[in-house]
Amino acid sequence: MNQNIKQLFNQIDNKFDFILLLSKEFKVKPNSIRNNWFAAYYSIPKKHESRVLEILQNTIRQQNLIAV
Repeated sequence: MNQNIKQLFNQIDNKFDFILLLSKEFKVKPNSIRNNWFAAYYSIPKKHESRVLEILQNTIRQQNLIAV
């Protein structure tokens, strides 16, 4: 799942807004998410992986709708 999350995160156009969205969803500071979840190791807590994946997919779907 981490590889899938990593590939999808690389497709996000506005990573800052995406991290803010996750911050609000999980009530975690944006810097913590950026540095700990999406830094070199992609160490997203197991309990949040499925929801992060879902949000990633929805965000990419939304940005693709806007791009067309």
